[in-house]
Amino acid sequence: MKPLHVVVLASALFAFSCSDKTKNGSFEFKGKLNGSNGETIYFEKLSGTQPVVLDSAVLDENGEFEFTGYTPKIGFYRLKFNNQNFALLVLDSSDKVMLSADAADLKATYKVEGSPETKVFLEFNELSKARDLRLDSLNKVFQSTMEQYKMDSKRMDSLSALFEDPYNAIVNQANVAIVEKIKQNTDKYSSLIAIQALEPDKYADLYKLLDAGLSKRYPSERSVMMFHDVVTKMVATSIGQTAPEILLPSPDGSQIALSSFRGKVVLVDFWASWCGPCRKEMPNVVKAYAKFKNKGFEILGVSLDQDKDRWVEAIAKDGMTWPQVSDLKYWESAPARLYNVQSIPYTVLLDKEGKILDKNLRGEALEKRLEELLN
Repeated sequence: MKPLHVVVLASALFAFSCSDKTKNGSFEFKGKLNGSNGETIYFEKLSGTQPVVLDSAVLDENGEFEFTGYTPKIGFYRLKFNNQNFALLVLDSSDKVMLSADAADLKATYKVEGSPETKVFLEFNELSKARDLRLDSLNKVFQSTMEQYKMDSKRMDSLSALFEDPYNAIVNQANVAIVEKIKQNTDKYSSLIAIQALEPDKYADLYKLLDAGLSKRYPSERSVMMFHDVVTKMVATSIGQTAPEILLPSPDGSQIALSSFRGKVVLVDFWASWCGPCRKEMPNVVKAYAKFKNKGFEILGVSLDQDKDRWVEAIAKDGMTWPQVSDLKYWESAPARLYNVQSIPYTVLLDKEGKILDKNLRGEALEKRLEELLN
């Protein structure tokens, strides 16, 4: 649960970008909108939970407008009539922006000249739209088939497995295109949003490339600095590295250290009582533990709960007999932040020396890996 790196980083981008403006810079923003009727249009920066209006203009008889007097920092902006009719932009201080669009539908029709970052952003957006259109079509076929044959849960699982390969093919094809586009734009701020569609563990080298490019171009930009922090943690918990220490209380209050399990193969399992997918996966973890616990296998459950009673209740209900720890801080959990956990369930498999072997192994894949290591 909780989407891949998207929520944490995207909110940071909007919270920290465009936070300053100075007057009398070289920035220009002009435009012409077809089908207008003297409306007022607003220029906003995306900051925190609410956009902040920078300027407004009344369209003249030709549908033209101009914003003057501001030099925004690199970041995400919005041109809007209202919250349903707007265009997203990525602007820098030296841009000479000329925007054209139909006033009735800015989002679907706007074109921009003079803003290299917005150009790249729109290219990424087209890749995402093409992917989502194909996934939507696939989902409609899935839903239609399910309704047509009135499937029970067992047959539905079989149908889901049948659709898994075409789903993955669509996503992988889109990811290839996104990867190539990011490689061509490793110094572009717009790439920060695009890379969030890619799993950090799978695309670690690309994350490092983008981090290097952005850190060189925007070394003091706070969202870039935050991205650098994410990448630094990702590198520290990459496969082959010694797992960072975890030291937290168990339900009875005693402190348990990850390092105390050296000499065993250990699965660090990030979960929570409120996480449906975590609870659904738990029978597989219980099965693996029963099969391998006497062969040198241990699990350390790390919960992202907030309510201790619910945490303890879930441990008992799901039959988790292995060690459990939590600081009860939800997504602010210290180990979750240390291990750059962006969604749960999330697992990290360690060898007997405490080095990271694999991540996110579940079900049959986990059992197969444990067979290789312990039998």
